Amino acid sequence: MTPTWFDASYPPSVLQPAVGPTGATAGTPGSWTPAGSTVPADLAAANALGLSLGAAWTAGQYVVLGDASEAHWAGAAFVAGRAPTEDPEPEATTSKRRRKKTEEEEE
Repeated sequence: MTPTWFDASYPPSVLQPAVGPTGATAGTPGSWTPAGSTVPADLAAANALGLSLGAAWTAGQYVVLGDASEAHWAGAAFVAGRAPTEDPEPEATTSKRRRKKTEEEEE
């Protein structure tokens, strides 16, 4: 006789193996794909996945990691925090100001 008292006593999530993420979608916050996949524990675990997500995410976009920290895709790897706002060539702007001031001084 086969016992049946324990049939279906475990939820499917216990019996099914965990699925690791195969990607991430940018957002505020973004999400790990596929839906329901295991969230990487931390920044090192996210980068260990070896994902290639294309272009860097835009200002403010991020995903949440298992340790509740935030990370964004910087074009080649995940970096801590939200994607920064773009500062249009701050060094070039400073150089232009210096050049203009030098030209004014010469006059």
